[in-house]
Amino acid sequence: MNLPLDALLTGLSPQRLGPYLTHSQGNPNLALAHYHWNLRLSEALYPALHLNEVIFRNAMHQALCEEFATPDWFNGPWLDDREKRSITKVHKELRKRGMQPNADKVVAELTFGFWCSLCDTRYEHEQVLWPRLLNHAPLQQLPKRQRQRKVLSSYVNRLRQLRNRVFHHEPIWHWKDLPQRHADAIELLRWFNPEAVRILQHTDRFNEIYQQGPVALIQELYL
Repeated sequence: MNLPLDALLTGLSPQRLGPYLTHSQGNPNLALAHYHWNLRLSEALYPALHLNEVIFRNAMHQALCEEFATPDWFNGPWLDDREKRSITKVHKELRKRGMQPNADKVVAELTFGFWCSLCDTRYEHEQVLWPRLLNHAPLQQLPKRQRQRKVLSSYVNRLRQLRNRVFHHEPIWHWKDLPQRHADAIELLRWFNPEAVRILQHTDRFNEIYQQGPVALIQELYL
């Protein structure tokens, strides 16, 4: 009995399922199992990605408010052109919806990539942001060895790369360092909010799903 791969090819496109078939040497059952496993892995990563994105954004916002003594820090002249364009875009989008672009609304609309970009080395030149931000409460709780811009930048950008793959429905199952990336996401969350890690433990099923592997799903997909 074959799985209904033809129907999936029609709905998902051969281009999307092609890599799974290639890896599975043309075995449709195994290809579909890998596809399903990728869906489950992405689902399992969502809680850690969600909590990290929201908590990191809010921590950075709080630190920036303290540093510039205003919740409207994003209107300052110190931003590089790339980030200024992001702010301008958010302002335009909010006005299109009939909303006044106040601090709360702007912060909520800015992408995770924007927040990660503020950890770039560009903002360490002439101490525009770093290491000054490390002196504010939200970032002071980072472990001493990790309390460096370059370390934080490395963690959040690796997380951003994983987030983008998951949110754009791309394959992640084949990443050999996927368990380490998951562990790093939890570690990053612990730096900012240990209580969030405790909550995450009640919803995080990544290790279980990863250890299950794709082959175990073949029988389930027949049902």
